[in-house]
Amino acid sequence: MKNCSCGTVLVLLLAVLCLSCQDEEPIALSLSAGQTQNAVLGKWKIQKVDYQLCRSGSCKTTNYTGAPDDYFEFRRDSAFLVHNTANGLKKKEAFKAEYTLPNAFILTHNFWSARYNVKECKPNKMVLECSYVGSDPYAIFTDTYHLYR
Repeated sequence: MKNCSCGTVLVLLLAVLCLSCQDEEPIALSLSAGQTQNAVLGKWKIQKVDYQLCRSGSCKTTNYTGAPDDYFEFRRDSAFLVHNTANGLKKKEAFKAEYTLPNAFILTHNFWSARYNVKECKPNKMVLECSYVGSDPYAIFTDTYHLYR
């Protein structure tokens, strides 16, 4: 009985070691421009937004937790972002949308334009990342939107 128990423990230990050594590389997202548009279209609720500001090698991140009535809505040629502001008011922003890139799309508002990269896309969950430079050329802003349906 003692040999059986030791053998079982040894097999279990080897199995645990093998499983813990496996590399879990994320599967690269590969969507054509048309697939990106089809995956994104519709109304998505905002779970949270991570705002990162990097300047001279130093980065600071702040977070926004979405309210129940916050959303990002994507249409064939436009998009709408509705969210609460810091002072509790509702803000609605309208964008022109261009779905011409694989795994990404462009949103434009007046003279501002940014590329939104699709980092994760599932039927009920999407993660978008948008980086841009503001009026300070040494500052890089990166907004990461965690959306769900």
